[in-house]
Amino acid sequence: MNTTNLIIFILVLFASNTLFGQNEDFTHSSSWNTLTVKAHMNENLFLKNEFNFRRTNFLQDWEQIVLRPSVQYKLDDGLTAAVGYTYIQNYSYAEFSTPINTRESNLWQQFFLKQDFKHFDISHRLRFEERFSEQVSSVDNLSAISGTDYSGRLRYRFIVSVPIFKEQHISAIAYDEVFLDLEKGLQPKKLNQNWMFIGLRFRESEHITITSGYHNINIPRDDFSITNHVWETSLIYTL
Repeated sequence: MNTTNLIIFILVLFASNTLFGQNEDFTHSSSWNTLTVKAHMNENLFLKNEFNFRRTNFLQDWEQIVLRPSVQYKLDDGLTAAVGYTYIQNYSYAEFSTPINTRESNLWQQFFLKQDFKHFDISHRLRFEERFSEQVSSVDNLSAISGTDYSGRLRYRFIVSVPIFKEQHISAIAYDEVFLDLEKGLQPKKLNQNWMFIGLRFRESEHITITSGYHNINIPRDDFSITNHVWETSLIYTL
């Protein structure tokens, strides 16, 4: 498959996802911005920390703040294993969001596999999350935190990267990520959400990489679903 055909395939896949998502009940628009710092301890071992700042309703309200430190180890040229922790602050911003602000902590384990081809490369990211989320109860129309619930979640992301201006270190990137709710076991019970992204990646130097593009999120619920149209920008700084 040459580069042109690959890009056409990605665009068709993206358009199909958008068409299937036209019957969603709730829609909102967000801006997600991420700063990631990487520090290499040696040739194979490195530390990584993500700082995610997510606002919604055309930047008027906070949606989430996410902190995600991890330890990652390169097993070989294409395979990396990681363990990490995530802290999530969820904000109440709409009738379909949590009625009050809640927090989540999760522990996760991950494998990342990259495969290089002549005109493009593909990557696979498999992450298992052990989630501890605050639960909300309502009494007399007053909401309050009633405890913490455990659940498992499996995430698989398929990523395609195509160099388009090699001398300027600019690539087109697209991915689809499926979130499967494991509830309290190890067997997937239902689709938790689906993410799809298409954008550009620019490697400014060996220290700075910037990615920016459109991110479509679909979150199905028992009696409704949510679509989030996100413009996402991330900067990775390698020490």
